[in-house]
Amino acid sequence: MKPYALTLIAAALLAGCGSLVPAREATTTPLRQDFRVGMTPIDIRGGTAHEWDGFFADERLRKVVGIALTGNRSLQAGVAAVERVRAQYRIAEAARLPTVNAGASANRQESGGNTTTSYSLSLGLAAWEIDLFNRLGSLQGAALARFLAQQETQQGARLSLVAETANAWLLLAAEQQRLVLAVQLRDSQQRSLALTEERYRLGAVAGLERARARTAFEAARGEAERARAAVTQARLQLELLAGQPLPDELLPAAQDVQSLTALPAIPPGLPAEVLLQRPDLRAAEQQLQAAAYDVGAARAARFPRLTLTASAGTRAPELDGLLRGGSGFWSLLPQLDLPLFDAGARAAQVDASEAGRRQALATYEATLQSAFREAADALAVRDSLNERLDAQQAQVAAAAQSLRLAEESYRLGATSQLELLDAQRQLAAAQQGLVTLRLTEQGNRVTLLRALGGRWVAGS
Repeated sequence: MKPYALTLIAAALLAGCGSLVPAREATTTPLRQDFRVGMTPIDIRGGTAHEWDGFFADERLRKVVGIALTGNRSLQAGVAAVERVRAQYRIAEAARLPTVNAGASANRQESGGNTTTSYSLSLGLAAWEIDLFNRLGSLQGAALARFLAQQETQQGARLSLVAETANAWLLLAAEQQRLVLAVQLRDSQQRSLALTEERYRLGAVAGLERARARTAFEAARGEAERARAAVTQARLQLELLAGQPLPDELLPAAQDVQSLTALPAIPPGLPAEVLLQRPDLRAAEQQLQAAAYDVGAARAARFPRLTLTASAGTRAPELDGLLRGGSGFWSLLPQLDLPLFDAGARAAQVDASEAGRRQALATYEATLQSAFREAADALAVRDSLNERLDAQQAQVAAAAQSLRLAEESYRLGATSQLELLDAQRQLAAAQQGLVTLRLTEQGNRVTLLRALGGRWVAGS
């Protein structure tokens, strides 16, 4: 027993060797401290995190988002992917522990007219690797990091679905508003056509003006039907994201695009560190850590590997003799694997894992740069939206006043039909532009929610 005891003591001492996993490298991506040039960053640590559920004031939208998170098929596939990676981590975790098997056998053999029978019961330890250089620990660490990365990826998919559902809901509200405007324009053109028909009947206008009025009415009628189809398409897109048909009481009304979300005020000096809470960045960080563990495992594979195989049990020619004294047996087989020559395969594996780590680092830095650009672009657009909305609303008011004056003048015969049609088109274009700009403003808030990881402030 003395050689086996020495072997076990040596294995225990070697198991205390330091890890071969490389230290974590600091990223070198050059970024500004905040998103807007010339603004002083503010300290946001310790603030209250605003989760996505608090960003929507409308109860119908919150319910639709909840339905989408439950019923969206793509999201369900992502949940299954997380469970698969979780199982892979459990497999890697179990590899560090010994596998013990129980066995029972009965053997009856005849030779030269003699028949012998034997029975046995045993417990066996099958090729348990003593993790001398943390190879199994590195594999377990890599599996855990990839599981955490998959979790973050799934969280990112949830946030993306929230944003897509909110945008689809907003688009449906905007399309309904466009339909209302198209119907109003159609009715206005119909009234103008009726007035022109009456004046034509009295001989006050020529047939050309009558044809122009008819053309304008038919164009407005066609636009109203196109807007009606757009509403149907927007609803179907929203229901596709939700994964099921939605009742009418959960759908937006035409006026909802004017005031839909209730978002907290954006700090004037938003620091770039809020990007670190984004799920895609956290996933890239975990993938970088997994690549570091891969390097450690590849390095450890170049060193000796010690495995233990052991068994113990009892053997007897009769069943009732299995529990008698003197029938026991045991065996212990330590095995040391010394890599001597493999044509450079292990060294190549180390090179490949180190290259994978450099690739993961570059991917992380590229993801960080892309995240910064996305958030900065959204904030840059937001800076001009209030002024643009004020200008567009003033344009709508002016166009409405111009139309009222043109209608009165045309009714009195002081204005030509072309001026009336032009005033109608200007008002319709200004109103459609206001709907589009309001949708852009609301969508910009949702984009910021997604770009900053679901909250304005840094959180865990």
